[in-house]
Amino acid sequence: MLLLACFNLANLLMARSAARERELATRLALGATRKRLVQQLLVESLVLAMLGTIAGSIAIPVVSRALARFILGNDPTAVLDTPWICVSSCSWP
Repeated sequence: MLLLACFNLANLLMARSAARERELATRLALGATRKRLVQQLLVESLVLAMLGTIAGSIAIPVVSRALARFILGNDPTAVLDTPWICVSSCSWP
């Protein structure tokens, strides 16, 4: 699933760059240096990555609780016994 999401994101970024090709050509014609264009694209990508990280960090508790509730049902005594998921406090060996 993660691999599919990565392919989808790569596809969206390639489509976005193809659409911006005309804008970049115009900026070059107006005198922008290649260094400035690369810098602009890197900053935009960094901002997009930071926003995605923040949104993902905010969504993690909500999604994990919803997933645990979906798997366990509404039974308050049920415990999700997997080593990689901690619903409440975890004690690592």
